[in-house]
This record gives sequence, C-alpha cells and structure tokens, in this order.
Amino acid sequence: MTGGHRPETVIDALLDSARRTPDRLAFRVIERSGEEFALGCADVHRLVGQAVAGLEKHGIEEADRVVIVLPTSRDFLSVYLGCLYAGVVPIVVAEPMDGRIAHYAANLRGLAEHARARRVVASPEWESALAPLLPIPVVTPDALRGSPLDMGPPRATPTSLAHLQATSGSTGTPKLAVIRHGNIAANVRAIAEAIRGNPDDLLVSWLPLFHDMGLIGISYALHSHIPMVLADPVNFLRNPLSWLQWISRYRGTLSPAPSSAFHICARVAKRRPPDDLDLSSWRVALCGAEPVHENTMRDFQTTFGHFGLPETTLRPVYGLAEATLAVTISDVGRPYSVDRVDTEAIAARGRAEPRSAADPHTTSMVCVGRVLPGHRLRVIDAAGAPLPDREIGEIEVSGPSVIDGCLAAPDGAEAGASGDRLERTDGCLRTGDLGYQVDGELYVTGRRKDIVIIAGRNYIPDQLEMFVEAVTESPRTPAVVAVGVPDPALRTEQLHLLLDERLADGRDRRDITGRVSDALAEAFGIGGVTFHWVSRAALPRTTSGKIQRHLCRKMIEERSTASTSD
Repeated sequence: MTGGHRPETVIDALLDSARRTPDRLAFRVIERSGEEFALGCADVHRLVGQAVAGLEKHGIEEADRVVIVLPTSRDFLSVYLGCLYAGVVPIVVAEPMDGRIAHYAANLRGLAEHARARRVVASPEWESALAPLLPIPVVTPDALRGSPLDMGPPRATPTSLAHLQATSGSTGTPKLAVIRHGNIAANVRAIAEAIRGNPDDLLVSWLPLFHDMGLIGISYALHSHIPMVLADPVNFLRNPLSWLQWISRYRGTLSPAPSSAFHICARVAKRRPPDDLDLSSWRVALCGAEPVHENTMRDFQTTFGHFGLPETTLRPVYGLAEATLAVTISDVGRPYSVDRVDTEAIAARGRAEPRSAADPHTTSMVCVGRVLPGHRLRVIDAAGAPLPDREIGEIEVSGPSVIDGCLAAPDGAEAGASGDRLERTDGCLRTGDLGYQVDGELYVTGRRKDIVIIAGRNYIPDQLEMFVEAVTESPRTPAVVAVGVPDPALRTEQLHLLLDERLADGRDRRDITGRVSDALAEAFGIGGVTFHWVSRAALPRTTSGKIQRHLCRKMIEERSTASTSD
C-alpha cells in the first residue's frame, strides 16, 4: 500500500481521497474521440453522486443488478462507481462490435435473465437499437444522471456484492463470478505489496473494462490513491503505439496488458519505428490474461529497450476471475525468467525436467512468479495430493481474493461449488489450470480441458502452437490452434491444427504442412496430423480475444461429419 491507511472498500478509498485531496488528479480519461478529460478526486465524487441520485430516481435499489454497455468514458466511471456506492450490482459487458445486433441482443438477454438484471445502461448509440430487443428497460447515462443533495452513507461493505464478472468462457459457457468488495480490496492490496506500489506511481490502461484486468485497474488506482490514465481500447486498436506514447507523455510507472498487445507493439514498431518515446519511467508491466511467450517478451524488450525500457519492467503473471484478478506475480526486482525443459518428459511423464536450450527437444516455460502475499498456492495430482517441484498437476489457490462462487441459475441461489472451475479441495479453489512449481515460483502449462492426449502421452496445446509458428516462421501470433479430437478407430486423440490462411501468403500450402508434419514427428513423435486452413475471423474467440478451443473442436467435428456424409 501507499501508506498506513487501509480502506475496507474502493468506495471508502474514493471518499477518503475526495475529503483529503479533492484537487489531486484521479483519472485522465482518454475517450474514443481522442478527447482527454482530467478528473480530480472531487470531480469523481460528484459524478458518483449524480449516478447514485439517478439510480434512486429510476427505482433501482440496493442489491438490484444492472448491465453496463458503455465505452471507456466519464459516463462509465459515473455509472460503475455510482453502482458500487449505492450497493447496486453492475455487470460490465462488451459493446456490439460487428453489427450483428440481433445476435448480440439475444446473448445480452440471456445474461440479463441469468443475472436477474433490472436495467441495461447503454450509450445513445446503442440504446435505440437494443431497447426493442430486450425485455428490460434500456437507459442512457444522461437519463441516469440526477442532482444529488445528500448521497447518504455508502452501501458498500467488505461482505457485500460489488459486481458480477463474466469469466472468459475459453473452455465453455461463461459464468458470472460473484465478486465482493472484500475480494477486490484484498486483491489490489496484495498486488500493491507484490509490485512494491508507492505514492509516486501512475497507472496507464487501455484495457477493456468488461475484462477483469481492465476493470480491477480502476479499483487499484482508487484504493492505492494514485492517478490513472484511462483510455478507450479503440484508441489502442487504431494505433497500438499510442499506449506507449501515453506512458511516455504522462510518465506512467504501471501498465498491464495481455501478451498479444506486447507482440503487436513490437511488430508495429519494426515496420514504423517511433522516434519520440521515453519509457524509462515504466516500472511494472504485468503481462497476463493469456499464455505468455518468451519470444514476445524478448522481442518487446529488444525493440523498446532502445527507448529506456528497464530490463526489470516486463512481469509475467497468472490470474483468473474466480480469484478476483491476480494470483501470482513475478519478482519486480529482476528480469523475467524462463525454464528450459524436456518436451519428452512433459508428454510421457508429466514432469518438467531441465534441458539445454540448444537441444531441439527443449521447450521454454515462462515463470509467472510467486503467489500473492496473504494467499496460498499448491499443485496437486488427480487424487488431490500436493506434488513436489517440477511435477505437473492442477493449480489450486486460496486466500481472501478467492470468491465464494459463481451466480447460479435464476431459479437457484448463489453457488459456492458449481462448475469445473469452482471445485474445491480443503478450502482451495481448483482452477482447472495445469502447471508446476520450482522453489515456490509457478510455471503454467495450460488448461486441463485443453490437453491433447495421444496414445497416453499428454501434449500442451500452447507449446505445440508455438513450435508450429516457429517452423512456419509466422510473423503473427496466434496463427495456429492445436486441438485433440477423439478418433474412434484408433481409440485415442488425433492432433488437428487450424492454420491461419495468411501463413500461406505467397507460399505453397502443401510445402508448409509437409514441413510441419516432419518437424512434429521429429520433435514430439506425433504423426497423422490433420490440417485445416481457416480465416482468422472463423476462429471462435471470447470477447477478450481468447481462442475457444472447445468450439474449435466442435467446428472440426462438424467438418468431419459433413465430409463423411458427402
């Protein structure tokens, strides 16, 4: 933390800042238009008061749920934080992005029914389109803005429900994680301790606010009493290097992002080198939300080290919505580390045995660090027994950031142990993720449901994908998706690879698949690979961009059925 004061909730922290430092910068909001708005602590308090009055005017009461469909903006801060203050439970979702409004509205209707939401709050751009398609009223932030005289005391308490967070859905239907105010406070407090947060920090984020990595960033800044540059993600999509320009311009010290964002920036900078960056202030770059690749980290450091990026800035991490956000963070006092291990030992024995980097049968695993302070992590076998170092098993975590459960179906109650990712052993959350530890530091190897099992050998899809991308000399990632599909005749799984069509630009597809087949047979002993050339748009993804392997598998099975019937 940034001092001795320990607010119990994010709203307590906001009220404290508004009282003690009303003119201090709280947020610099860079909206989709590119306009920037500086908000002091008192300004944020005023916006919250307007939303609290508006919620009351519309008859939305404590514990009611509302769905928020808004871009990153002052309106978003007003509505989201106003809900937290009033004890109203927000569910933040992505905006429609592809014009399929009927399909979007059908999904939104299902989510609203599941959450038993009272209202949808949407920008004017979407209000008129969504209102006729939904069974509950749709209101705009303007309609939800009142004139507060007396806000009354905040309804947020450590045990009260703060928001419902949709899980990624990368291995199945997204769930709504029940996040309490105490979970948020515990997680951001532990993150601050792990990254050695200090009062001079400044957080820069363009991450989508429907994703926990973006949303909890707001809570981190408020709870730690530090300013935040909060940009709409569309600005990043238009110009990825704008992210680094904001860090340079405003002397950002903290800025997280998924691995793909670091990859994109390095690619863009190679084609269009920047000439006006100073990244020397960037102290911590948490890299998570998707598998972290060593090549991505190395390329980013090599590309932007010339602009003052410290060697200790890049910090691979591991987390999940059911733990509020972060679970492990690598040591901020040293450069990220990589473990070189034997691919054969992983596949045949489930063990990460060290091997020389020069050996062709070596794969690289990126360290994601130690469990957060005040939390506990262990790796277990199928029977639930803790495993020794370097043995691969399921990751379990416990501590104050771990949630009670996910929201049950509308006719039930809040669940504490429903669904695969909410299994518990001795009070620990079974994450469904696989990994191993070395001297208390974690290495994540993949999802339990995604493992490809061929003739009793376990293969990690992410490692296969990185290997194939290297063989094809792909300039993009992800460009390959690996899934195992059961083969009834062989009574085992067969490896199927979905390849981005752009890999074959100007090259012969048969030559590429031939080289990949030979390389997989040589390095992994895998034969009989089936290839599928697909457009990037055809790959099923979550709203945060993660590949949905279960849907990829379904797509392959449907293709096989169609070809058989023909």
